[in-house]
Amino acid sequence: MAEYFRDDERRDVLLLIDNIFRFIQAGMEVSGLMGQMPSRLGYQPTMGTELSQVEERIANTDTGAITSIQAVYVPADDFTDPAAVHTFSHLSASIVLSRARASEGLFPAIDPLQSSSKMATPGIVGARHYALAQEIRRTLAQYAQLRDIIAMLGLEQLSREDRNVVARARRLERFLTQPFFTTMQFTGLEGRFVALEDALDGCERILRDEFKDYPENSLYMIGAIDEAKAKANPGQGAGRTEAASDPKTGPESGNKTATAG
Repeated sequence: MAEYFRDDERRDVLLLIDNIFRFIQAGMEVSGLMGQMPSRLGYQPTMGTELSQVEERIANTDTGAITSIQAVYVPADDFTDPAAVHTFSHLSASIVLSRARASEGLFPAIDPLQSSSKMATPGIVGARHYALAQEIRRTLAQYAQLRDIIAMLGLEQLSREDRNVVARARRLERFLTQPFFTTMQFTGLEGRFVALEDALDGCERILRDEFKDYPENSLYMIGAIDEAKAKANPGQGAGRTEAASDPKTGPESGNKTATAG
């Protein structure tokens, strides 16, 4: 149907697929009924070929373009599962939702480290955006590596530089949350639209330690970074570099996290 609108009607098409794993699962079930020998983890031996035949039809031609947004179920959250490996190899960008971030109350629950985009290059997003995205990912990756040490030995056992990395990462995680308009009736928080430039500016100022004396929760569920100053209690703003309670409010979603991708 999408090819008809592209080739015959000469129009650009947005193709939504929810979700592509159902196509793989259907092929697996049909393969079993036909008596074919399954490959690893029970998938049909022709899974890669069948998925490629579908995904490669989503393409641009001289007459129009098909752009596809696909939901992908990752079995048991295992990104090494053959279905996930074959599917992600065809996608130009992926946004990974994390149960761990959702359990911490960080919404939208997007994992910036596992999410990626082939378009996140200096030539497309610009040198400043690209450099900031890389620095954000480095900071969050360092924090992820230090989590085990913090859990076993405590924050006090880290070097001063590592403590600074942890403080920046925790503030970035909270700044990358955002109130969403569709959940306003459940949370009581007004939704926010945040311009790309405002998101980049906020991340840059956090990385430069401009908000190191503000409590972490002043950056939680805000729009532009300057809202943190109004939200923070001036009497408690100083001396709160690492300690802050984890957010426990209801689900929200937004788009600032895409900055780090």
